[in-house]
Amino acid sequence: MLRMTSLTVQEVLEREQFRNATVVAGHKGLNRRIKWVHVMEVTTVKQLLNGDELILSTGFVWKDNLDVFMSIVKQFIQSNAAGLCIEIGTYMDTIPEEIIQLANEHQFPIIIFKKEVRFVNITQDLHSLLIAHHYQLISDLEQFSQELNNLLLKPDCLQNILTHLSKKTGMQVIYQPKESAAQFVPEVSNEKKKTFLHFLTLQPAGKGLVLQNVQAMDYLFAKLILVPTPHTSVSDYDMLLLDRSATAIAQFLLRELYIEEKKRVQETEWLYDWLDGKHSEERILSYLVDLDASLIPKGLQVCTCRFVKHQENYSSSQITYFMLLVRSLFEQEGFFVLSLTTRNKLVIILLNRRDESDVLARLREAFDRLMASDILKNGTVPEIDRISIGKHVRLLKEMHKSYESSLEALTINDKLCNQHSKVVYHHDFHIYRMIFQLTKSKELPEFMFDYLSPVIEYDETNNSSLLQTLKVYMCCNGSKKETAEQLFVVRQTLYHRLEKLEELLGKDFMSSPKRQAIEFSLYAYEYLQN
Repeated sequence: MLRMTSLTVQEVLEREQFRNATVVAGHKGLNRRIKWVHVMEVTTVKQLLNGDELILSTGFVWKDNLDVFMSIVKQFIQSNAAGLCIEIGTYMDTIPEEIIQLANEHQFPIIIFKKEVRFVNITQDLHSLLIAHHYQLISDLEQFSQELNNLLLKPDCLQNILTHLSKKTGMQVIYQPKESAAQFVPEVSNEKKKTFLHFLTLQPAGKGLVLQNVQAMDYLFAKLILVPTPHTSVSDYDMLLLDRSATAIAQFLLRELYIEEKKRVQETEWLYDWLDGKHSEERILSYLVDLDASLIPKGLQVCTCRFVKHQENYSSSQITYFMLLVRSLFEQEGFFVLSLTTRNKLVIILLNRRDESDVLARLREAFDRLMASDILKNGTVPEIDRISIGKHVRLLKEMHKSYESSLEALTINDKLCNQHSKVVYHHDFHIYRMIFQLTKSKELPEFMFDYLSPVIEYDETNNSSLLQTLKVYMCCNGSKKETAEQLFVVRQTLYHRLEKLEELLGKDFMSSPKRQAIEFSLYAYEYLQN
């Protein structure tokens, strides 16, 4: 088994350049990793180091000052340097006992050269070795990635990837899916499984284990975990192997989801009949149980997604990827997702699994995350023009009502020319829902003009804006001060306009229920004008 790691201090001591070197302190730290070699002859070093450097020095800057020497060694320790090599004889004859004691306490190796050495030869030798290690690391990782790609093309690839990772690292591998039982490679007894799982609940990542999320399309599928033995530690190379394996598993799961989504698209005929209200409650429940035995919906909502017109010829793969994103986000908020396409629209059926009390809040959260997703911006999925959310219905057989209300919300939003949000809710249109229904008859315009025609005719004749004044005055609940501020007019001008409105509409135009009729007429006028 190849385990690529950085060089250690112990390995460096075996090099030809160190044949006359002696370790005088920090013997227990010889397993420290070395990522680079650095020559330093300054007193302030902390900001110059990244960690894991082997420091070479003649000791010139601290040769006669124990306090400075002590300060520099402390800085090396705090910066997580790998060790300190000092040439004895030129500027220093011995290492003070206080320095040796400090280094031993922190397991910080101090190495002395009793004969003159050329630092340039040491740095050249060790840097060449480090670069060779790095090149070998890259080569081995590339080979490992190719092996994972080959496993992805074979049956039972998930188990094979976990086995391959375990053999490559020599560690226990735990694959913990979000919604199913954990897998252990190599297989362990039930007692050990319980111990591992209990340990996972108590021990955060980075302390005794290493965890990598298996994630794609903003959805967390599982956790992939390495558990080192008491005699091994997790190296940077092991971390890279873990990352490559998690990515390969995510690709496998994404492929499985894609195939599953394609099957769903091919089985939409039944859903079309459901959308038309042709199925009974019992038949619908039976169909859903076949899809997911644990699915007991607490009502549903239908969403209609309309894509921009110039993308009406979008590919089926774009829709499939869009639905993968939708499914991953909405399942996290407690929804089971079904979908079907009709013309340039996508119909999304959201079956609620959780309590109905917060269903709207969870919907808004999921849609907010959907619209903020980077996937919508990179062209992988069709560009959304508008998504409308129908009303919540409790009976599954009444899905057509939710669908019709989502179409109604689209129409109302278009009529009002609302471009503020790409996601609109039927629930938020309030009085416009009634206006929409009344537009199907001839009575709405007649009702509206019964109340507003005097003001409309006055504005047309005098090129004034009394109707706008009336609307703002109603919205401000009759507050003259607030109305004047919103209209940017002085009080006297407003009083004059209000007197004119009383003349045209009657002095009781602000009394209920006449006021309610006028307000309704104002909303109807705005809707019909658009």
